[in-house]
Amino acid sequence: MARLTKLCVLALLLAQTFVASAQRPAADVIIMNARVWTVDRERPRAEAVAIIHSRIVAVGTNAEIDNWRGEKTQVIDGFGKLLLPGFNDAHVHFVSGGMQLDQVDLKDADNPEEFKRRIAARAKRTQKGEWILGGDWDEQRWATEKKPATLPTKKLVDSAAGDIPVFVNRYDGHMGLANSAALRIAGITRQTKNPPGGEIVRDSNGDPTGILKDAAMNLVAEKIPRMTRSRRTAAVRRALQHAAKLGVTSVQDMGSDPEDISVYAELEEKGELTARVYAAVLIANWADEAKVGMRRSFGSSYLRVGALKGYADGSLGSSTAYMFEPFADEPKNQGLLAEDMQPVEKMRERLLKSDAGGLQSCVHAIGDQAISMTLDLFADVQKTNGPGDRRQRVEHAQHMAQKDFKRFADLNVIASVQPYHAIDDGRWAETRLGPERAKTTYAFKTFLDSGVRLALGTDWNVAPLNPMLTVYAAATRATLDGKQPEGWVPEQKIKVADAVEAYTMGSAYAEFQEKEKGSITPGKLADMVLLSDDIFAIRPDTIKDVTVELTVVGGKVVYRKHPE
Repeated sequence: MARLTKLCVLALLLAQTFVASAQRPAADVIIMNARVWTVDRERPRAEAVAIIHSRIVAVGTNAEIDNWRGEKTQVIDGFGKLLLPGFNDAHVHFVSGGMQLDQVDLKDADNPEEFKRRIAARAKRTQKGEWILGGDWDEQRWATEKKPATLPTKKLVDSAAGDIPVFVNRYDGHMGLANSAALRIAGITRQTKNPPGGEIVRDSNGDPTGILKDAAMNLVAEKIPRMTRSRRTAAVRRALQHAAKLGVTSVQDMGSDPEDISVYAELEEKGELTARVYAAVLIANWADEAKVGMRRSFGSSYLRVGALKGYADGSLGSSTAYMFEPFADEPKNQGLLAEDMQPVEKMRERLLKSDAGGLQSCVHAIGDQAISMTLDLFADVQKTNGPGDRRQRVEHAQHMAQKDFKRFADLNVIASVQPYHAIDDGRWAETRLGPERAKTTYAFKTFLDSGVRLALGTDWNVAPLNPMLTVYAAATRATLDGKQPEGWVPEQKIKVADAVEAYTMGSAYAEFQEKEKGSITPGKLADMVLLSDDIFAIRPDTIKDVTVELTVVGGKVVYRKHPE
């Protein structure tokens, strides 16, 4: 009798399975034979994924997912390669990045002569009325054991460009070089005063050298002709193609111009937005969003607004990060408070009012005192406006005071960090900071150990958009000059798995989208990337060489390394 009962139960289960299978809709897309790392703790590993429309409907073994196959199902063979959630870059400058792909590139100009040569070459194909822009130069590449790095000057490029105005930024975006033509257009002379939050660097005679720091850059930038709609659209399209090739399926665009958002919206209407965009406008414009009732993360799955980008200070490379103590190599310089923080009351009022309107705060803070002041302001907002799921963010959070790790955690503030900067700045940063402050700089491990949420990004176009370089940097901290292969401040290395989680779920949480994306989970958006190698199985120092085989956004293939 017991045996008969078991047979009846088994028959009933088989019948239910048959009925369910018969009623189940066929998947539009199935990815089979993959090593799926889901970043979903309930089911961390799988072999296959089924997609209907733009959503994941099932994750499981090859046999389980094969049940979703129909006559019209597109089947993608993963060939045993690693499938991850799509990378979500928590901090980019997307239009600038797209523009940089077509502007003068000075990042790897290893000496002043090469710098000048590239400007001259660009000048030959620059039409009358246009400017030479871009740059991303790094004077630290010019340093030798016998000769320290020196900043470029207008004299270096005047003869190369002639009357063509030149304004090329340092790679950190907090310092730019203008030639004499650009200075004339901007009306910058020895009599021009430093603006709040900026510096016009001068020679021994008091004349501008051409170097402008932080807010002083605006004196020239506001004279540069606005991009046409067609050029802006072309820049976004270039950026989208670049992102797809690198497996970046979402970006959080910091400091978006309203015209950028308009282009994103137009491309979304046309079905051409192949990466999801969360656009943060400058905090000075907070009222424009608040008065029409927009709130944090407002919009569609492809384009959302409701975040605000503010500035507390400058950068370490430009010696404008705001520090408690002077720089080790500049004993009279503690950096600069940004224009947004002058006076601090102005920033406090903006943060309080925008938060009350339901908008998200993302504040750039790099120096230890700038970070501490930002946390003070965030604490004021929480105390004044009361409890809420506001997800305040410190962008960069590079050089921390030890006392503030706990405050980060207690205030539930997100650290939006860019590991590539650590292996780049690590070539020279200790000279500027000293050995003691270096211990808590780019302190990813201390953040995690303190219970602070990390969101990973690149700061593109300041750094490369490639997620593999970001994961490599987080896991190795091996400086770009090859002099510290075991890692600069190696105790701050983090595990590859932790880096991937911060780059997917961490970044999704930072934009209020953890229920929509960030893991390969049924119900979530079908954004995924297939890699050439298993980054969890290979040596961390080889991760930088891993490439993307396939990028899927909303169930659609937006990049394939090997076309069918």
